[in-house]
Amino acid sequence: MSFLNNQVAWVTGAGSGIGKAIAYKLASQGAKIAVIDINPDAAVSTAIELEGIHVECNVADQSSVAAASNYLSEKLGTVDILINAAGITHYEAIAHHNEDDWQKILNVNLTGPFHMARVVHSTMIEKGYGRIVNIASGSAIRVGAGVGAYGSSKAGLIALTKALANEGAPFGVTANAVAPGLVDTAMMRAHMPETAMLEQAAQKSDIANPMGLLLKPEEIAHAVAFLCHPDSYSITGQVIHVNAGAIMP
Repeated sequence: MSFLNNQVAWVTGAGSGIGKAIAYKLASQGAKIAVIDINPDAAVSTAIELEGIHVECNVADQSSVAAASNYLSEKLGTVDILINAAGITHYEAIAHHNEDDWQKILNVNLTGPFHMARVVHSTMIEKGYGRIVNIASGSAIRVGAGVGAYGSSKAGLIALTKALANEGAPFGVTANAVAPGLVDTAMMRAHMPETAMLEQAAQKSDIANPMGLLLKPEEIAHAVAFLCHPDSYSITGQVIHVNAGAIMP
């Protein structure tokens, strides 16, 4: 049985990677999907496959988010689910990090979810129902060399998640984060072009996982769907680690 029948789900970064896998998973459970992505071609492709609608949006830009929100509300009605999956990364030691790159990562990974949550949270509170899931990262907990900006942005995202959870709790609105381990995505392949390198990295001592697995986007999507289930109303303010045991907080 489809447990999200006719619920409206906005998914940022849904044109590729983890966001796309989440959009597919929620659609398979009956949700009406809004594909939100900065890449218009990717957004159109996913929306066509899912029979949803798409909108080009730069989540780091407040006016772009406002325009996207107005369009989606007009087309689909009030939102039930928000998934903040859009994200970027950049590998650089802190001592050599370009300030513009640092700020861009924070703008997309932290301020972007803030923009998105701000436009939906009051609506969810007003109707007494809502699910927000932010895609964080294991790097927020165990920050490796070269990912200071990325880890910092995801740690901030976890704090934002907890604030939303506390503010929404009295009104039936939950907010949780899913923190993936090493996942085989285009973003990761940009830094580790060969699959063999990714598989090896999954087992290195600095990011080791006891299962020795390279995760797939669909595994993250399963956890997100669980948190979006109507029966998950008592789970809020939590960070769910999907990492084959790499981090056991």
